[in-house]
Parts: sequence; C-alpha cells; structure tokens
Amino acid sequence: MGFAALAVVLVVVGFVIRSLPAGPGKLPTKPAGYAVMALGGVLVLLNTFVVIGVGEVGVQRFLGSVGETPLREGVRVVNPLATVETMSIRQQSFPAAGVEKIEAQTSEQLNVALDVSLVFTIDGEKAPKLFREIGTERQIKEIIVLNAVRNGVRDAVATKSINDIFSPNRRELAVSMKEEIQAKAGDRIVVQDVFVRDVQAPQRVREAIENKLEREQQVAAEEFQTQIIQERARQQAEEAKGIAEAQQIITQGLSPEYLTFFYIQQLAEMPAGSVIYVPTEAGIPLIRSLGGGN
Repeated sequence: MGFAALAVVLVVVGFVIRSLPAGPGKLPTKPAGYAVMALGGVLVLLNTFVVIGVGEVGVQRFLGSVGETPLREGVRVVNPLATVETMSIRQQSFPAAGVEKIEAQTSEQLNVALDVSLVFTIDGEKAPKLFREIGTERQIKEIIVLNAVRNGVRDAVATKSINDIFSPNRRELAVSMKEEIQAKAGDRIVVQDVFVRDVQAPQRVREAIENKLEREQQVAAEEFQTQIIQERARQQAEEAKGIAEAQQIITQGLSPEYLTFFYIQQLAEMPAGSVIYVPTEAGIPLIRSLGGGN
C-alpha cells in the first residue's frame, strides 16, 4: 500500500508539474511532469505484482474489504492499491520459544502446574476468513491458539486423577489435551501434536506420591521374600516326600525271605574268625565265631 500511495502522489505531482507554465531559461515543465508521472506509473506497475513465499498464503485487503480467494505461492497479480497480508501455512510451534506454563485442577481438585507446547498449522483456504474475523497471524496466535491451549489443557486435566497425571504414560494425557484444544479452536487451526514437558504438584501431593512409591517398593520386596520362603518350603516338602517314598519302598522290600537270603549272602562273604550274631526264635541272639568253635 505504501508504494501504491507513493505512485499516486507521483502521478499527481507529475500532472501538476506538467501543467505549470515554463518560464524562459527554466526547466521545461512538460517533460519533467511526464517523467514524474512515468515514475509513478512504474511504481504502480511494480505494485501490481506480489511474490508469495514458500510455505505462505496471501490475503488481499482494499478499502475495508477482504478478498475471498487466498493467494498461493509464487508471483501473483493483485490490485495495485490493495495491501497483501501473508500468513504461514507451515507447522508452527506454540509458544515459538519455550513452553506455556499452565495451572490446572485434577478431578480431586488438586492444583498442578504443567509446561505445555503444541504444533499447529493454519489452513490456507481459511486464511481470508480468519483475517476477516480475527486479524493477522500474530492476532490468531494471541486470540485463538493461546486461549485454546489454556482452556483445553485445563479441561483435559479436570477429567484426570492425580495418579493419571503422574503416570509414566504421559502420552495418554497429551492425547486428551490435543482433543480438547482442537475442540476449543474449532476449524480455525489444525492441532498437529501436544507435548507435556513437565508437571509440578503441591508439596504435600509430592510427599504423598513418594510415600506411596516407597510402600509399593516395600510390598514388592516382602512379596519377593515370601516367594523365596514358599519355594524353600516346597523344596523341603519335596525332599521329605522323596525320603518317605524311599523308606516305604525299602520297607516293602524287606520280606523274611529276602532278609534270610541277605543274611546267608553276608555270611558267605565274611572272613574266617569273624564274630556273628545268630538270631533265634526266642529273640535271644547267639554269638558264634566263623570257622572255629561254638
């Protein structure tokens, strides 16, 4: 718009100069006026073309009206008196640097502080409508993106318990935030992803969580010790069972016939002069010496 205004001024000035009478010995006014008018015409011609950069979309506005058709990448012909506003349609991070710190309440009404960032895009087809209803890209971020992030994060956290918030699986929380932020923003932006960088809870909540973790670790250690004791008891039971079964087998195998046979076999293997006990029917053993006497 600045070049267009300058071009109009030059054309008017050139016309005025051309209309002035030329005095003797002075610069001819007509050639000078035409030169100034030509310069203004060149500026008008240059302002007729606009270059839309890669990853951008342009919106024309002139005298309070906004063009319905967005200007895509490349060289475009526009109204030389119109102003072209550009918006990025690439993926953008919000906030541009760092994170947005938001305080929210869980389903138990406990306050938590979260560091959140998101990636979003602007739909190029909706750029004229967005510019008409909201304004420039900076205003879209301040009015739509910022409010959608704050309200969406608070609504998502309000449906979660403190255990859900501090769960190792933060991805589920981020997905809930993404859905809520997109619902708040509507179709004015497209939320690509949400990142939960950090979560801070009140001191008493942190202490409660630490105590719970300690109790869980203690219970796990006690369960492990119980398993060891149970395993040892099982092994001892199996050992006792094996001994009992062995004794039962031995007892069943010690018949009178076998004992007599075993006794005779041992006598045959004993050397001469050995002292032996001979069982009797009365149960009184007799002592004899092999190979030499009674």
